[in-house]
Amino acid sequence: MSTVREALTAAITFLEAGKIAGARLDAELLLAHVLRRDRAWLLAHDDEELTPHQAADFEAFISRRSEHVPVVHLTGHREFYGLEFAITPDVLTPRVETEQMVEWAIKYAPRNSNLIDIGTGSGAIAIAIGAARPDLSLTGTEITDEALTVAHRNAKQYDTKIELIKADLWDGVSGTFATIVTNLPYLRDDADLMPEVRKEPAVALFGGPDGLDLYRRFVAGIAAHLTAGGYLFTECDPWQHEALMAEAAKVGLAPIEQGYFILGFQGQ
Repeated sequence: MSTVREALTAAITFLEAGKIAGARLDAELLLAHVLRRDRAWLLAHDDEELTPHQAADFEAFISRRSEHVPVVHLTGHREFYGLEFAITPDVLTPRVETEQMVEWAIKYAPRNSNLIDIGTGSGAIAIAIGAARPDLSLTGTEITDEALTVAHRNAKQYDTKIELIKADLWDGVSGTFATIVTNLPYLRDDADLMPEVRKEPAVALFGGPDGLDLYRRFVAGIAAHLTAGGYLFTECDPWQHEALMAEAAKVGLAPIEQGYFILGFQGQ
């Protein structure tokens, strides 16, 4: 039998040989998942012996990780804004940079108003906002049944009251909202991606030749769904900011916040 330290050392060496970036972190996350512990426990108990079953499970995870299967698809969960969300290959993995969108929505959304998350995926953005702002009435949309299933699961886990509907952008959405958040696909169709990223659902990644095809359709429909003086928070690549702000200006949206990836607007 091997100890925690020995198992990690062997796994890190194997992943590094396979040119897996962040081999140490990945090995620790996967072993922590197998042992149902956290990474701090691993460091404090590195002489603990693994059972044969634990060692076999860990080796299987490491083998799949060496094939560039993302860690989140192996563990089935991801932390976002201090909450743990179920994640499957059917939804985009929430990134830490997207937490800025959550912070701004929490800050700006009017009290006791309604908020919609277009393309909610796992539901992470809307649920994280709702956890801090239980006064808000939440709606989330998704184009695939598979993603809606994941969002329902996460909403149930946190007892979040959110109306989840199947819709293609604004098609099927009625009413107006004081706050709109969205993280639509914004990668160019020819984007050069890491193997792990290519295992994310394509429908959640690519947005046409310049990455903004879906955003143009989305922004064109905002006027009919954003209340006067309402807010929009969204994400795109920094090089796309100028083009997206120009599209937003066409429907009377003015920028109020600008981060590296996240943009905030307010309507007239």
